[in-house]
Amino acid sequence: MSGHVRGQTHRPLAWFRVLRPASQAIGRIICLPHAGGSASFFHPWARVLPPGVEMVAIQYPGREERIEEGCIDNMRLMIEALVQALTATPQLLSKPYVLFGHSMGAAVAYELCLALQQHPVRLPCRLALSAIEGPGRARPGALHRAGDRVLLDEVIRLNPRLTYLLSMPELTSLVLPALRSDYRLIETYGGELPSLARVTVPLVALLGQEDSELSEEDARAWQCVCGCDFHLQTYPGGHFYLTDHYPALTDLLTSAWGSRSLALPAWTDLP
Repeated sequence: MSGHVRGQTHRPLAWFRVLRPASQAIGRIICLPHAGGSASFFHPWARVLPPGVEMVAIQYPGREERIEEGCIDNMRLMIEALVQALTATPQLLSKPYVLFGHSMGAAVAYELCLALQQHPVRLPCRLALSAIEGPGRARPGALHRAGDRVLLDEVIRLNPRLTYLLSMPELTSLVLPALRSDYRLIETYGGELPSLARVTVPLVALLGQEDSELSEEDARAWQCVCGCDFHLQTYPGGHFYLTDHYPALTDLLTSAWGSRSLALPAWTDLP
């Protein structure tokens, strides 16, 4: 199994790409990419954030500057590694932050939030879960065992902007290992019995109105594990609606910090 990863526990900063540094940050958005995705996916977001908001993207192993590291294809191992990296870099949680994940990244964000609730650290002021079914709605899959072309065709179906991969075999060969590993992680996770554990922070579920992979009812199922405020937000578009609507989406995410929440001293957010 590719769950054992070289160097992950010794280089916690490798997990975090600061795409929009802010020397006097008033808050952060911490983003977790989709299956096959990388931190670079969120580069455009950094250009539209208001002053004082720092953008941090999670960089999973096995892609971009971490291409030499083994991928993680198991949710439990992914969460263990992320929690260890975050607790080793407490400065990332020193300001109010929103935890955002898209598709596979949303499932990781939910499990990460649950794990952080078990530690004496600041919790997110909002958990934003995009393009993912609520607990008990996920379906197991077997695409991670399919041939390369079948897997690639499925990814392009969900995100037609990736059609260029069909004419770039060298790039495709670099992308496929991480893509297959991510699909194994999320598909096996979908086959597990959901814990239905509650998050203790406000939760917003996000989806594209034309997403063939997700119904509004499936997205609304997140309400059953939300211990406080729940909100459902839709946008025009399919599974990757956010590539067209990230300015509006970042406005929504930064609205989590009202003047009151930003004025609170750090210790008030600690459990």
